[in-house]
Amino acid sequence: MDSSYLIQAIVECEQAVKTDNNNQEQRQSAFKNLGNLLQGMGEFDRAIIWHSLAVEAQTNLGEVYCQLGELYILEKNWQAALASFEKALELVPNSDRIYSSLAQINSYLQRKDAEVDCWYQAIKINPNLVNNSGYYKLAKALEQRGRVEEAIACYEKAIAGEQGLIAAFYDLGDIYQRQHQLDKAQAIYEKILSVQPTESRAQYKLGTIYLQKQYFEEAIISFHQTIKNAPDFPWAYRDLVKTFLMLQKWDEAISTCYAILNLVEEYPWVYGHLGDALREKGRLPEAVANFQQACKHRGWEQCVANNYFFTRDIFSYRISVWEEHLQSLITAPGVNAIEVGCYQGMSSCWMLDKILVHESDKLTCIDTKFELPFKENIAKSGSESKVTFLEGDTCKLLADCTPNSFDLINLQDRNKLSQHTEKNAILAWKLVKSGGLLIFNSYGWRNPHNAQQNPKVGIDRFLNSVKDRWQQVYRSPQTFQLFIRKL
Repeated sequence: MDSSYLIQAIVECEQAVKTDNNNQEQRQSAFKNLGNLLQGMGEFDRAIIWHSLAVEAQTNLGEVYCQLGELYILEKNWQAALASFEKALELVPNSDRIYSSLAQINSYLQRKDAEVDCWYQAIKINPNLVNNSGYYKLAKALEQRGRVEEAIACYEKAIAGEQGLIAAFYDLGDIYQRQHQLDKAQAIYEKILSVQPTESRAQYKLGTIYLQKQYFEEAIISFHQTIKNAPDFPWAYRDLVKTFLMLQKWDEAISTCYAILNLVEEYPWVYGHLGDALREKGRLPEAVANFQQACKHRGWEQCVANNYFFTRDIFSYRISVWEEHLQSLITAPGVNAIEVGCYQGMSSCWMLDKILVHESDKLTCIDTKFELPFKENIAKSGSESKVTFLEGDTCKLLADCTPNSFDLINLQDRNKLSQHTEKNAILAWKLVKSGGLLIFNSYGWRNPHNAQQNPKVGIDRFLNSVKDRWQQVYRSPQTFQLFIRKL
């Protein structure tokens, strides 16, 4: 049968329920006609419902709109279905059936936020509506939207009972750990281990909690146990070395790093940690060689070829992110960049080797005082002619630069006071071109012993002052990085 007849019958039913004169006879006739039509189409279950509505003494408008919505879904008329179920919800405000139908319709309409919200309302009314897997999917969606407390409630459901999902345990533990609810996170991982004692990931996560709690011996035991159960688990090695460094157990850190390099893999971070431990033992040439290897293994071969002298690695772990977001500058000659806070020049030399590769590119280096290896490293790059050195008060030096003339400004000033950071950001904003990038390198870092040393506070004040005039390009809470583009 032609579906146009069905559409016409649906429209007649809608008109019948919308009429102001509350003509029950007219409604019953429309419902009966629709029931007959559905019966003729072989939709017997639906036909029975409409015939039942036709004989009711008092019209159940909530059910009518639900049934109309179902028919619109059958016709893939999603907007009309949405309108019908929204009307049904006004009449029956606490129906898990209506909310779940709205969730499915919003899914078809690609309205993801509305879909998630409808599912959450549905399971609040009927907690048995979905299984553990359904709760897990909903928890993930809520967490992605920043609705963390609601996500936690769903994760708790996802781990409940014998069918609890192992992935949900880990995600819930991660949330508790990020919130510094370490006892709750610890209980999650201990529960996993009570069922699966050799689960290496849970053992490792337990070690990271001990590390956060500064229970160093317990952390070491957990990391050793992880390695025993999973000899190729890299992060257990990494955090074991990190623990030795925090305890200033330089020899243990060094021997562990060499064991990783010989038995597991040449991870870049191993060379970095090994360099830190060797430096503290006074073995400076070996430390420098390992920092070079850390950079080389992250794709910066020139660090070894040019024999740069770095006694600390404050940059190489950021290389992959910088490569990704600064690629467009490589193909554009005449790039003009500023770096505030140069230290030994690791990021400056990387930019000269990898980004500022055209003869017309320029780099202005600003610092309160240049360290001795800095200019030597710049000279080794072979690009010293591209570099302008400005030494002194960073704010005054920034204020003297030409406005709207820089494509890239990297802010990593040594002064971490909130007010100073805000002032630098305001000055840099005036210098960067529209479409240019600003990089903040201490966004989220703070000194627990000095509340004034909290760059994020100053940066946020600045960002609020230029609201709607910038867009976030990249943010990493782990590395305190924030990239923004001036619109």
